[in-house]
Amino acid sequence: MLVVTNTIKVKEGHGAAMAQRFAGSGGVQDMPGFVRMEVWHGSAKEGVEELKICTVWENEESFKGWTSSESFKQSHRGAGGSDVILGASLDKYELLISRTPEK
Repeated sequence: MLVVTNTIKVKEGHGAAMAQRFAGSGGVQDMPGFVRMEVWHGSAKEGVEELKICTVWENEESFKGWTSSESFKQSHRGAGGSDVILGASLDKYELLISRTPEK
């Protein structure tokens, strides 16, 4: 299992609106190996809000399939041109341990 986080920093007051860009059907949910997506919104610090877009994939190959797909290109068209985005970084994590509540 692979978790990919895209951390996007935006100008204060724009986080919730930016998060809504991920609410639509951008094709990721139809990709083979896609498990789920979560969008996390951090509190503002020094005029900056942070969004963490976390996608969970069955494996690295599934994620690479997404990033090389036409759906990916369409959903990211013009995303870098926003004047509210201050920066972004992408990180990948391999799931080693997962716990659920014991019943």
